[in-house]
Amino acid sequence: MSVGVDTTDFLADPIGPATVARALVHQPGEGRLLWAAYATTHCFDIPGLNPDGTSTLRGGGGNLAFGEDGPDVVVWGPAPDCLAHRYVRDIPSASTRRLWTLTPQRLALHTELTPPPREEDAPQSGFLAKAASGLAKIGRELAERVSEHRLRFGANVEDEPVALPALEPVAEIPRSRIVGIEAAHRGSVPVLRLRLVDRSGIDFLVGMTDRDECEYAAGLSNGEPSLRPGARAEWVAKLAEKSRKLAERLVGPGEQVLLAGTTNYGYAGVQLGRELRLPHVPIGRMPVLNVPTPRWPRPAATSQESSGWLDDPTIAFWAQADRADRDAVVLADMLAHTRGVARLVVTRARLALIAATKLLATPPDPAPPLTAVLELPPSRIRGIVAEFAGRSLPPKPLLRLDFRDGSTLRLRDPIAARQAAAL
Repeated sequence: MSVGVDTTDFLADPIGPATVARALVHQPGEGRLLWAAYATTHCFDIPGLNPDGTSTLRGGGGNLAFGEDGPDVVVWGPAPDCLAHRYVRDIPSASTRRLWTLTPQRLALHTELTPPPREEDAPQSGFLAKAASGLAKIGRELAERVSEHRLRFGANVEDEPVALPALEPVAEIPRSRIVGIEAAHRGSVPVLRLRLVDRSGIDFLVGMTDRDECEYAAGLSNGEPSLRPGARAEWVAKLAEKSRKLAERLVGPGEQVLLAGTTNYGYAGVQLGRELRLPHVPIGRMPVLNVPTPRWPRPAATSQESSGWLDDPTIAFWAQADRADRDAVVLADMLAHTRGVARLVVTRARLALIAATKLLATPPDPAPPLTAVLELPPSRIRGIVAEFAGRSLPPKPLLRLDFRDGSTLRLRDPIAARQAAAL
């Protein structure tokens, strides 16, 4: 994830954990997925144990610290061999990605599988076996040469669908052993706290940095309606205010900026009645632009499912409407056409998508540095809301625009969502 004052880019993120979890937790009576989260590192806060789980009698073990390099999960309890320790002690804290999943039946833990060794790396015997291995190696080398020319975004590859990781189960805690789940604090750090029957427990940080996120996760944990407390996340507050001030240069003198989005690299999706358009191709007439064809990964196959787009790092905008002439679709048309480089700006006078004039194939003369490629009067907007959505942790703040014609546009833009929460 890359979030800055004027740019948002999730293209290198993995597919969201909730989408992966849905394919893994389907035991009889499992019930619906409550939440899922990725984690790589955990540590222990248990008397008699160092943070790395070794006995204090052996010395070493490091210090329990938080911050950017802190653990994703903290296992705590009154003494070694408590329930929380027992469930996790044989699982090494390493760079391997793991998936924690909560359902009404259990808390499950899966770990990413190690890729099997390639055939040419294994010892071969016999002429035919060696010949087959050689052909396989040649084919693989040709494929690698083709892929060398493709852009990579983390594990995601240009023009290939975002893939789901392969995982296997390693542990689970029955729901009968869990007595409570709530938002709490570990020092000044907000956490989602899971308490077990023997007064031990697990604190989940998993990328959550704000109390609102933990409260949202607690609501999901307890089967309550999804909380939408806004997006007050402090980590983005300063960026949001700076972005809004910078946006004042995008509008006319004296025009008051209420909200300014970022350039947002990703596809638009549109639920048009019963038709799902993903990636969305503009329906209306569009201006000719000097914008290159995006070299992005393709949306995951799971994004064709209900709410699947929420976990897809390639999708930046999502519109819902009953007709193609609705305001949300008109905006989605232009966002798709400009490849996300047009920035949403809302002032007291208008809603506009603003882009560099040089992107126009036939710019006006004289040409200002910036041009509004689409404008709507503010009277067409029924509401602007910051919300959390989905069942992946940490939840990503969304900006939601509700229009008076009944259509809705969502933008995966933490900066704009933070500004909307402050309105």
